[in-house]
Amino acid sequence: MQRYSTHPRVSEHLVRHAARFFLRLRRDTSGNSAIEFALLAPILMLMLLGTVEAGRAININRHFTTAVQTAGDLVAREEFLGTSKSDARINLDAMMQSIHHLMQPYSSDGLAIGIFSVQASSKDAGDTKVIWNYSYKDKKSVPGECSKYPLPDRLVEKGGSVIVVDAEYTYQSVFGRYVPGFGALSLFKDKSYHSPRNSTVEYVKGDNGVNRC
Repeated sequence: MQRYSTHPRVSEHLVRHAARFFLRLRRDTSGNSAIEFALLAPILMLMLLGTVEAGRAININRHFTTAVQTAGDLVAREEFLGTSKSDARINLDAMMQSIHHLMQPYSSDGLAIGIFSVQASSKDAGDTKVIWNYSYKDKKSVPGECSKYPLPDRLVEKGGSVIVVDAEYTYQSVFGRYVPGFGALSLFKDKSYHSPRNSTVEYVKGDNGVNRC
């Protein structure tokens, strides 16, 4: 039987060749940048989208807060809102049109505003009731007339009144589906209190809500 054997020099040559090959492979860094970019690109993209989304949300919230404050100021400066209930609602609807401009360049479709007057009893400043209410496009629920509505301590004195603006804004995220922590929809809320320029803001001229409640 014929036997075949490998020459020792041939084996040593193969080992040295393989060692040099793996050494060159270890030192070769030509593809490292591509690998690092492939690993970091998704994280960097999420950070970029998150920054854009957060900035947009903060800016819209500022517009929303300004709109709520302005709505209260517009109502609080009036002595009465109309000579009839329909007239008062028309005037309030007209005031709310200015709120749309304050929300620009963002959409005001998600805006829901409720405005109502709360007045304290002439005998007890803690006994406060809703005199009239208004909901723009009936999107925001408001407390009923003559219902009790608690106010912060010492906000009004006996017989005093305050205009309350309770508002919400449905924020629709652009990248919420892709950025963790940002929902597709978020709800901004704000409530403000405004002292009337006069003793009270009448919904209809000559309509004294205290007597009615």
